[in-house]
Amino acid sequence: MNSKSLTCCVVFLLHTNLLSSTSPSSLIHINSTTSILNVTLPHSLSQSLEDFALKTLTNQHHTGSLYRAVLPNNLSGIEVSIVRLTGKSIWNAGARFSNVLIPARSVSVPPARRVAIVYQNLGNWSNHWYTVPGYRLITSVLGFRVLDVSDQDNVKEISLKMKNPVKILFRDLSDEKMLSRVSCVSFKAQNEDKEAARISRMILPGVCYGSSHGDYSVIEPLEKDKKKKVALWRTWWWLWMVGLVLGLGMLWFLGFVCTMGLRILRTKKIQVMMEREANDGEVFESRWVGGSKMPSATVTRTLPESESRFENGYHG
Repeated sequence: MNSKSLTCCVVFLLHTNLLSSTSPSSLIHINSTTSILNVTLPHSLSQSLEDFALKTLTNQHHTGSLYRAVLPNNLSGIEVSIVRLTGKSIWNAGARFSNVLIPARSVSVPPARRVAIVYQNLGNWSNHWYTVPGYRLITSVLGFRVLDVSDQDNVKEISLKMKNPVKILFRDLSDEKMLSRVSCVSFKAQNEDKEAARISRMILPGVCYGSSHGDYSVIEPLEKDKKKKVALWRTWWWLWMVGLVLGLGMLWFLGFVCTMGLRILRTKKIQVMMEREANDGEVFESRWVGGSKMPSATVTRTLPESESRFENGYHG
């Protein structure tokens, strides 16, 4: 055997030994860490967090107990926990763990004998992975996923069909005054959903409702948008007031013009009638008095006669 063949054999043996010494759990850890460093979508991050949760579940065997997953240092701030339940227990009592309350009469789709629910709290990573245009997140993003763990070698994500909505609790929000300015937002778990985010009104302080698994948070409008809305409202208000004043002024001006026009027409009509009567009777001269043309008659006076003349005529 030459030196080249010996070198190839040594490399092959070392590679085989390395693969045999690597356990499945360590493979999951390596692959998960790599995917976390290279993720570009929230779904990819969620998948990696599920891998860490499943690794925790393989070391724990108690059904119905909530376990917290151990995450690497580069994901500090995120909290992940997992619980394993039977399909029958979810149907009878639901699942009331963490900040997510799944109601009773819930069934997995497709049906699963054993399910695992992974709870996620993205913490300070929330604003990094989720943004809503025109709004800002005021709470961490809370979410949950449902996995079919009936077969440990074929774990797959499934959904829940619920008779009543799931309840997500944000315990830091308890002031009823904020109900008028905050809203709930839900992010779908599947990327193929057409509606990535859905905004709904918050009915009770710190409580959001959902119809499926996914991620949830609380948002409020940005201050800039609020100021723009207030400025726009004030602008429209001033324009409305100016338009109202101008409209009332125009109406008053038109009314004044109509009144003066009627007066002038009435005066003209009287003058025409007077002139017509004058033409039918004695002819009067016309004179201008101020700005009006008025009829005028010559002054006539009967000459007086003496009484002596009257008496002489009588005696004669």
